[in-house]
Amino acid sequence: MPAVPAAVEATAQPDAAATPDKFLAATINASPITLQDYEQELVRYEAGLELLGWDLQKQGDYQKTVLEQMINERLLVQAAIDQGVNISDATLQTAYAESVAARGGDSGFADWLKLNQYTPDQFRSELRNQLLAGEVQAGIVAQVPDAVEQMHARHIVVATRAEADALLPRLKAGEDFAVLAVEYSLDQSTKINGGDLGWFPRGFLTVPELETAVFDMQPGERSPVIETFLGFHVIEALERDPQHLLAPEAALQLRQSAVEKWLEGLRAKATIERFVN
Repeated sequence: MPAVPAAVEATAQPDAAATPDKFLAATINASPITLQDYEQELVRYEAGLELLGWDLQKQGDYQKTVLEQMINERLLVQAAIDQGVNISDATLQTAYAESVAARGGDSGFADWLKLNQYTPDQFRSELRNQLLAGEVQAGIVAQVPDAVEQMHARHIVVATRAEADALLPRLKAGEDFAVLAVEYSLDQSTKINGGDLGWFPRGFLTVPELETAVFDMQPGERSPVIETFLGFHVIEALERDPQHLLAPEAALQLRQSAVEKWLEGLRAKATIERFVN
């Protein structure tokens, strides 16, 4: 296996001024993404989708997705440089060796490079950028606590307001919430458990109105009818814990959200120009 050359110090960024606009896909703070690099990344993305058996025609505007992913990585790399992050020669060598091994050794790796339109030097550069971006992301993720305020609640969702209104007096009269959820709720993922939504932090539910209502309630309270895109809900708050350990799924989502929010901040301050649709 060829040795990886010494890592280039994280100070040299390409200059967009040296590249005519017709050869650019985008610039990020004057750092260019060339049209060639963008088109090669498109080829890799398309090959990956085809390998999974996905129909490219059904993927919508995936070209935009690819470009935005490249912009995000460039922003993360620039942030790493600003923070003084450096990838050591040993770290890069280890990552390179792992990449070769994962693709069946030198021969398989050479085939993979050709398929994905990488030269060895291009792949080393991309690998280094991925490691730099990963260091920044790790720092963001580390700031997400393991335990946060969470609510435990259950709900019943029905198709019409009249159906939801009809449930309120029955619940007030003492009928079992879980039994009514099993009988009437349209939420197939929770009705089997009596409408139980489990424990969740802010920013976890896909229905913001539902989440806001729950966090405004106290344990034991029941909501009026709430309308969302899913239908009409009756919610009951069961428990509140100011420091509840995050479930793996919730932890992953909050960490992803933290990175996305951080990137939004970078984008707001960055000068980004796009030259392809």
